[in-house]
Amino acid sequence: MNKTDNNDKGLQEELFFEGLAENDNAKLLKVPMSDIHNHSTKGCSRNWLGEQLGVDLPAPPERFNGLAGMQEWFTSTIKPYCSGRDGIVKRWEGSFAEAKRNNVMRLAMNFGPAEIELAGGMAEFMLLIKGFHQKYCPDTVFEPEITYVALSNIDEELSRIDQYLSSGFFRSIDVCGGEDLRPVEDFRPLYRKAEEYHLIKRMHVGESGTAEDVRRAVDILGLDEVHHGIGAAESKEVMRFLADNRIQLNVCPSSNVMLGYASSYKAHPIKVLYENGISVTINTDDLLIFDSSIENEYLILYRECVLTAAQLNEIRLNGLRTA
Repeated sequence: MNKTDNNDKGLQEELFFEGLAENDNAKLLKVPMSDIHNHSTKGCSRNWLGEQLGVDLPAPPERFNGLAGMQEWFTSTIKPYCSGRDGIVKRWEGSFAEAKRNNVMRLAMNFGPAEIELAGGMAEFMLLIKGFHQKYCPDTVFEPEITYVALSNIDEELSRIDQYLSSGFFRSIDVCGGEDLRPVEDFRPLYRKAEEYHLIKRMHVGESGTAEDVRRAVDILGLDEVHHGIGAAESKEVMRFLADNRIQLNVCPSSNVMLGYASSYKAHPIKVLYENGISVTINTDDLLIFDSSIENEYLILYRECVLTAAQLNEIRLNGLRTA
């Protein structure tokens, strides 16, 4: 790193510390951040989407009744304004617009096969996404993630997975949509295929599940990172396992609190995970639903005295390191 780089890093850290201490979003927006747990169709801001659609979209409640309650609210309240192909494409665009607004310099965003097909197939999908990336945030390191819903027909998905992965477009794989819906072993074929294409292996686990659920998923699927994983805080042994094996947890505080998987921000497990040597990142999950942008996630954790400014800055820098 040369002298200029060191100076830039020092100025960014100074702005970050000042932004936290002064509760100043404008200063924080000048500081590079990452968002590597981001659901693409729900990654745009409610205000941006409302302006684009010419409607005043309703704000979310303070709490949802778990994942089912969240999905019911989204389906009945937001989705009617932006469904179908055009609605999804508009929300994709908004996710990149948010990355530009928020100075997100590393962005991992997930996409499902059904969405790809709705866009017109892999070629049309890549053209759209690359266009939005270039238009809004060309300097952002963009890492597309292919994501499968837990109740997917795995045999059917295996029969067409090569057409997606052989494009070289995707950098990681994920399974989401609810824990305990089927045994983690069922997903082995998808993850073995991901290994053939040298993808980063992630999974939604330990959000509503236990520490042991996290450990088993890492062991059985050979995960490199975990989306959420906060249940690991229940077990010193599992936390040591994650730290020793350098398994990163991509944590989403507002999502966890609003879904009831963390009782409050002040009691959020990210503090315990961090203090036990686990690599963590801070992310938005579903900005359109939880209405908390990435800089706001840092502000909340600072205001609630969950982590110090120095600790939050270390987490910020960790998120900017590409895999």
